Amino acid sequence: MASEYTTVLDTGSGSLPVLPLILMLAAPVLMLACLYVAKARDWYVSHPIKLALWTAYASYVPVVLFQYWSVWDTQQTARNATAMSVEAGRLDWSTVRQEPAVGIFVDTNQRFAVNGVEFVYNHRALRYLDFLVPQSDLVALPLFQRAQVRVTYLGEGEDRRLLRFEIATSVLDAHDWPVPESAALSN
Repeated sequence: MASEYTTVLDTGSGSLPVLPLILMLAAPVLMLACLYVAKARDWYVSHPIKLALWTAYASYVPVVLFQYWSVWDTQQTARNATAMSVEAGRLDWSTVRQEPAVGIFVDTNQRFAVNGVEFVYNHRALRYLDFLVPQSDLVALPLFQRAQVRVTYLGEGEDRRLLRFEIATSVLDAHDWPVPESAALSN
């Protein structure tokens, strides 16, 4: 009897977060409105303050655009992958490590092996104010010991990219793990 699988992670699905886009588009309008109100009330706003506001905005926009492109490119690569490989079997071993990287990021690494093939699911997130930059959500993989899984991936060796992680539905039921509403949730 073939086991039924539940998709936990699908890097080709999901939607892009809209809040960073709204902030990016609304910021110049709000800055101009504030400057207009200040001028209408005869308040003085110094040039260094104006320059600092526009510099902050000009620095934020390329970061947001690059992150949108990065998330979109990852989704498109997963959707359009043609040379995929599938590894199905029991988990040989698994580890999860979360550590703050130097600076403002937190790195989460979920490593596991299926039939001797090692996989790494990396996720980097901002420690504070993570809603300001678009990014894919961290998906906690249910890495139960000796669980029956099916992993779809692209590439080999160090360039191996995880595209889809599926686990036997019976394993999720046995561990009382909540079934995900969608494979890749967005912010």
